[in-house]
Order: sequence, then C-alpha cells, then structure tokens
Amino acid sequence: MELRKVQEKEFHDKIRMVHDDDQVAATRWSPELEYTIKTNPLWRNMKYYAIERKSRHMVLDWFKENCRGKRVLDYCCGNGEDGVFIAQNGAREVLGIDISEVSIENCKKLAQKNGVQDITSYSIRDAEATGFPDNSFDVISEYGALHHLDLEKAFAEMQRIIKPDGKIICNEALRQNIFIHMYRKLTQELRTPWEVEHIMGKKDFKVAAKYFEKIEIHFYHLFTLLAVPFRQTRFFYPLLGFLEKIDNVILKMPFLKWQAWQAVFIISKPKKRVHGY
Repeated sequence: MELRKVQEKEFHDKIRMVHDDDQVAATRWSPELEYTIKTNPLWRNMKYYAIERKSRHMVLDWFKENCRGKRVLDYCCGNGEDGVFIAQNGAREVLGIDISEVSIENCKKLAQKNGVQDITSYSIRDAEATGFPDNSFDVISEYGALHHLDLEKAFAEMQRIIKPDGKIICNEALRQNIFIHMYRKLTQELRTPWEVEHIMGKKDFKVAAKYFEKIEIHFYHLFTLLAVPFRQTRFFYPLLGFLEKIDNVILKMPFLKWQAWQAVFIISKPKKRVHGY
C-alpha cells in the first residue's frame, strides 16, 4: 500500500475509534458531541459542522428523490450515516467501502442498530481501485473524501463503475477562501499530510469534466460560519437562519460563490472510456 494510503488508514482508524461497544462513532456535529470535542483534540473541527443544515437538507432530499429502488455505492463510507439513510429511504441495495477497518465496523453496527443490515454490506476497499465490475451502480454517494484521494484515479474509477445513466453526488470542502484555507494550514495536526494540499478548487472540477459530461455545482456556507460560536446558545438557530438568507444571495454571485466553505455537486453522463463500456 502506498505511504499516503497507509497514513490515511491509520489516521481514520484513530479518529473513528470508539471504546464503548454500545456506541457508534459520529461524523457530524450534535449537541451531545460537544463533550468529545472538548476531550479529543482530533475532533476540534467538528464544531464547524453545526452550520451544515442547508447543504445537508439538499443532500438528504436528493437521496430521497434519486435512490429509491437503486443499487447505491456509499463511496468512502466513513461511519455509515448516509448509507443507512439511503437504505431507510427505499434503496434496493447499499454497498459501502472505506480504507479504514474501524469505519467498516462502525458502519455494520449502525446498519444493525437501524435494522437495515439485510440490504447493506460493507467492505474494506481502495477507492481508487475498488475491484467492482464496470457499470455496477445506479448511484454513488461521496462525502468529504475526494481530498484524501488522487482525483484522476478517483474520477476514473467512478466513471468506470457508474452505469451510463447513473448519477454521483459529492459533498466537498473548497479551497478558494484564503482565510478558511489558512486555518487548515495552521491546524495540520487535525489532518493527514495529503489532505490539506488537496482540498478541491476550481481546477479540480476540470478533472471531473474529463470523465463526465455534466457537473452541477451548489455552493454552501460562508456567512453561516459566523454562527459557530453560538452553537450551544438559544440564539443559534435564529442566527443561523438569518445568515443562511445572506448566503442564499451572496453565494449566487459568480465570484463570491467560490468563497464558500462547501460545495455539493452532482455529476452524470460518464464519457465513453478509451476501451468503451
């Protein structure tokens, strides 16, 4: 295994480890997670995910509309929340893959806890070379993993395993905002060596365009980041709602939209590969 993949595996095994068999590790913020944030330095970034409401609603609504009756791949599945949600909302089959064996165990626990173990399966695989046959999936879901991968290899692999009429939804952080990216560089202990230099930027969407005809990008979270310090107060949700309205306007502007913290993008219409489908 390449050194960068060994480092990714070791880091994510560590951050996703839970020490109570009755618990399942979380990968998104909740009020209950604040104790973990205070006691585990690797979780310090989680507070920022308190403001994900708009992007998260968009993704979950998309799952409901596009995954019913489908065979879905939860690509770099983390702790499995998305795959379980997709299974609960009518998918025919959900397969999850991750390089971390701890993640895979967490996914299995979460599926069992939510009663969807019969239509979900999880395995340790390399996301850049999954081993699945061509045209295996109707839908691929990806959240926060592409900046851990070699994009050329990842998009080429997704192009290979998605069906010609399939769709892929990705939720990724962006690198164009100099202040947000400066914070990443100042907190490199919270990341793998590969990660901070591979957050997606404008040029990386050109890589996706080499493999897919259609890319639809939605931008989220700029002014809403100002609500993070208030996340444990009664002012949080009113303030978040107000700042979401500002983002709705600002992030439609051609230049300013790239200053967003995150993007959700749907890619489809895989281009014909050199050796065909």
